[in-house]
Amino acid sequence: MANHIRHASLALAAAMLAAPCIAQAQQSRTIDVPAGKKWQHAATGLIVPQALAGMPRTAITDATTGEIDVSVQFGDPQTLHLTLYIFRPAVQAVPMWFDRIETHVLGRDAFGDSVPHGAPIAFAPPHATAAGALRRVYVPGKGPFKATGAALLPLGEWLVALRLSSTQLDPAALDAKLVEAVAGLGWPAPATAAAQAPAAAPIAPCTTALNFSKKAKPKKPDMTMALFGAALASAARNPEVEKAAGPGPSGFCREGAPGKMATAYRALAGGEGYLIALGDAGRTISVYPELKLDGGSPGYAVTLQDLATSYVFPAFDKLPAPDKVVAMLGKTRPISSSARGDKTLTINVR
Repeated sequence: MANHIRHASLALAAAMLAAPCIAQAQQSRTIDVPAGKKWQHAATGLIVPQALAGMPRTAITDATTGEIDVSVQFGDPQTLHLTLYIFRPAVQAVPMWFDRIETHVLGRDAFGDSVPHGAPIAFAPPHATAAGALRRVYVPGKGPFKATGAALLPLGEWLVALRLSSTQLDPAALDAKLVEAVAGLGWPAPATAAAQAPAAAPIAPCTTALNFSKKAKPKKPDMTMALFGAALASAARNPEVEKAAGPGPSGFCREGAPGKMATAYRALAGGEGYLIALGDAGRTISVYPELKLDGGSPGYAVTLQDLATSYVFPAFDKLPAPDKVVAMLGKTRPISSSARGDKTLTINVR
């Protein structure tokens, strides 16, 4: 019941790419695990039990071929239901992705005009001391459910999300059930040298607006644009580079109003670039200044970051508004790409 926006974001990415590798991702595969057996997510070590907070596990699916976007169902969708998500986002930022989850909850037609029950709660994930996770409970405006809630926790470069809805529990009881579900998972002990995720706080609107150019237009792609774009995308997604760079931006602010399918965010550290978060499952479009080469005037590089691959598109000559970027991706094929953690570059420009 909470998968709609995730499926829609996959469809949006597929439309942007018109690429089989993304289109196939919409066909989730079932991970068969006996009902009486626990299941361990290979990349994170997270152990998913046979039941969680009293709700039996009913299904495990993967929207990819390598357990990069896994969903686990618990309970009864008609009464008390929990969905657990394990995914590796393009950008590890709990506040930003929690903002996307909240936008989805508040915009669901099935819930009517939902209202938050209290402020978002920052809390420490298991084995951590910093309050790097967020959760919140909401009261639906219509329908049979009395309360619904969400929690989002970091796990290395991965995110673990829980969505819980009930026709019987009031908001306080549902929050307690959500906490119980988090504690019921088998969380792996962190590596000795692993850095803790930074403390999380809810996203706030940006206090200043970016100066988007109405005249911004895509530049004609060439080999240099394709090569440098793919190389930069590969470096940014290389685990060694990510480790050297530390925990990343100190935080983000929201650029403009939140959108149901996509929202733009800016790093609080400043700069002219921004990210567009697609859906709530980790996919982004980055728009940042190009490298200045040969004394020329740099434009703005555009990269669609799927969970496993970065796709470079033609750069804009001036800073484009987010809707102009999305429109361009919908009718233009990528000029290069690179897989996450792989130094191999694929160039599509001759």
